[in-house]
Amino acid sequence: MLTYLPKNQQSTDSTQKYPWLLMLLVFVWLWPGIFSHDLWKPQEPHLYQVIDETTSYFFPTLLGDAYFQAAPIYIWTAQWTRYLLSPWATDVYSAARFATVIFTALGLTATGMAAYRLLGKSYGHSVVLMLIGSAGLLGMGHFLSSMSVAFAGVGLALWGLAVAERQVVFAAFLLTIGILFLSQSVGWLFSGCLLCVAWLLSLTQQWRSVRYFSVLLATMAMVIPLIGLQILVMTKINPVATQHYWHLYVFGAYGGVGNLHANWNILYYLYHFLWFGFPAYPLAIWTLWRGRRHHWWQTRWGVLCVAWVVIFLALLAVNPQSYQDNLIVILPAVAIFGAAQLDNLRRGVAAFLNWFGIMLFGLMAAFLWVGFVAMNYGFPAKLAERAVYFSPFYTRDINIMPMVVAILFTPAWIFAITRKRIRGRQAVNNWASGMTLVWALLLTLFLPWLDAAKSYRPVVQQMEAKLPDASTTDCVYIAPQHTVARLAWREYSFVKTVSDESGKRCLYELIQYQQDADLHNINPQNIIWQGKRPRQKMEMFALVKHS
Repeated sequence: MLTYLPKNQQSTDSTQKYPWLLMLLVFVWLWPGIFSHDLWKPQEPHLYQVIDETTSYFFPTLLGDAYFQAAPIYIWTAQWTRYLLSPWATDVYSAARFATVIFTALGLTATGMAAYRLLGKSYGHSVVLMLIGSAGLLGMGHFLSSMSVAFAGVGLALWGLAVAERQVVFAAFLLTIGILFLSQSVGWLFSGCLLCVAWLLSLTQQWRSVRYFSVLLATMAMVIPLIGLQILVMTKINPVATQHYWHLYVFGAYGGVGNLHANWNILYYLYHFLWFGFPAYPLAIWTLWRGRRHHWWQTRWGVLCVAWVVIFLALLAVNPQSYQDNLIVILPAVAIFGAAQLDNLRRGVAAFLNWFGIMLFGLMAAFLWVGFVAMNYGFPAKLAERAVYFSPFYTRDINIMPMVVAILFTPAWIFAITRKRIRGRQAVNNWASGMTLVWALLLTLFLPWLDAAKSYRPVVQQMEAKLPDASTTDCVYIAPQHTVARLAWREYSFVKTVSDESGKRCLYELIQYQQDADLHNINPQNIIWQGKRPRQKMEMFALVKHS
């Protein structure tokens, strides 16, 4: 009796047959948002000031004080990219953002290589596409953010675990770098969780081997001396700041040795992961369901990804900080798990995901084009009115290069989604292409409009215009606790600002306040200007003239 066994039909995704297409898509995705805009809240004004004034390799500073919320390696990298690229290649802000590009690209590469080693060659492409198709990676991947270091650390650690059976020394090196990256960006508790995952894997049948134990021992042999060396150097350079770091910041958002705290926050992180990790988590749920027939819990990749997500999610559940970017520590593992059964995704499900992506991103792209016309030419009138409401400082600013990029992106995306016989990989590819299209349109067509709304420059310029003698004003006093005002005016104003005791002699004082009642002690006749960024209700400024 002859039995016909069909061949395993692998998807023929274009990014699999032509790897340069994947590289091109990732390259295109990386750059919108890097160039040609001021520093945007919430992180960029603070982080750029740290980049600008830090001189120590171990102690970043903000306005003269030690600042432990930024990864030192990110600060060094941003300082070097700014030194190498500005002003001859780009402006100082864009040059500093190249550090984000470097760490994001490293994270994408490392996670793709981890998927390649765990699942197979073509799966690395799919995981990278899932990541760039996730909305959660957009902010930290394009603006000043040391969370890109955490993303790179997670990717490198997963890559190290994936190659543990093949390359012992290389795997230990990758794990060590991943641990150090996590410790600098999100704190040592996350690094401890990574070590916990690595050692727990050694208890399972799939990971228990002499080579894997060798990787763990080699990793500990590198990490422990490096930690000791860091402590010694920091103590020698600045013992007071080192004690402050260990007491309050060594565990990141959880505090320090003398001030450890936690809060039940699981609902916040689960809720935000609904948009942060799409489409990775629906595909991971499909793997859980479909993979039960193939016993995913008996595979190396299944044990690794589930252990990783469970342990890090348990840590996030008690994180006192409600900060959605912390979800980056679980997104790569979810993407790898979701890619495992991508080739077995039912055609109807793949077609629905593809249709949903086309409709969603198509409508968003159409809205962005209509909005661009409205805010620059006043038609349709109602939409133009809303554009003025949300960004009143904007004036028509149409640049040729962004327009060319936007015009080229739109037909390219339409061409990319016209393929037939949609399978899982093609649906993920189309989703990533749609996300790239919308992000590129937003950060080209709408960039001047967004910049006018999110930058402090227009507010500072308004204040300077109200100074009766701006060109001869000696100084403006800003209280030390008004950090936002100090950062904004230091960056965009030509008037000298002072925040120490010598500022008491200044004729003018800039006050940052939250509500009008905060100004009840000031004579209204002495207030010569009040302003704020558009739609800001809890952050306002007033310029007061002392008599």
